[in-house]
Amino acid sequence: MNTLTESAQDYLEAILVISQEKKVVRVKDIARYLKVKMPSVVAMIRNLAEKNLVRHEHYGYVELTEKGLREAKLIYEHHKMLFNFFHNLLGIDAAIAKEDACKIEHHLNPKTLEHILKFIQFVETCPEGEPLWLSSFYYFVKHGTRPEHCNIREKIEERVKMSSSTLNNLKVGQKGRVLKISAESGIKRRLLDMGIVPGVEIKVEKMAPLGDPMDILVKGYHLTLRKEEASCITVEVME
Repeated sequence: MNTLTESAQDYLEAILVISQEKKVVRVKDIARYLKVKMPSVVAMIRNLAEKNLVRHEHYGYVELTEKGLREAKLIYEHHKMLFNFFHNLLGIDAAIAKEDACKIEHHLNPKTLEHILKFIQFVETCPEGEPLWLSSFYYFVKHGTRPEHCNIREKIEERVKMSSSTLNNLKVGQKGRVLKISAESGIKRRLLDMGIVPGVEIKVEKMAPLGDPMDILVKGYHLTLRKEEASCITVEVME
């Protein structure tokens, strides 16, 4: 599909969509669907036939080949995915969502499309139904203000922020609950693998004379951290 022009992709998608609505696809159907002139359709169909994507006899019906069908389905799925993202998740009007999906579907990196698909699947399969943050977003779009529970959360976060510190500043015997890890990917990955994840409770057990390294207790396990690593871990001080 990467070797096809945007226009060629639009034609394949159009043939697929029309074939789902009608038993046969004619050149005039494609021209009407894409709002282009008949000679343009004939020229593109000839081009697609040379690439073994469609079959078309003179004055006959247009059919997708097996290869063309695979390409068309992939293009169509991308289109539906973007429409779903704009309309069902962001709440954009269906007509606008359809138009915008057509405009950008050819310009997104495959990795971006993959992540959008995973995001949609994650939201749609949420075991608790519509996520609270999504409902809050809809409220914000409609009213221009955050719902009350968001304001309460902000106040709680502000209180937590006031009682937070980086792990390296805790004293022996103090405990903290991990809020976030601010480190380069390599160090962050190592800390996460060690079980130091947001929400986990950490207790400072021992400290070297100069504060480096420090011995901490996480989920019943003793771990040794360098001061540099500990300074990357923000915790809510518990005592």
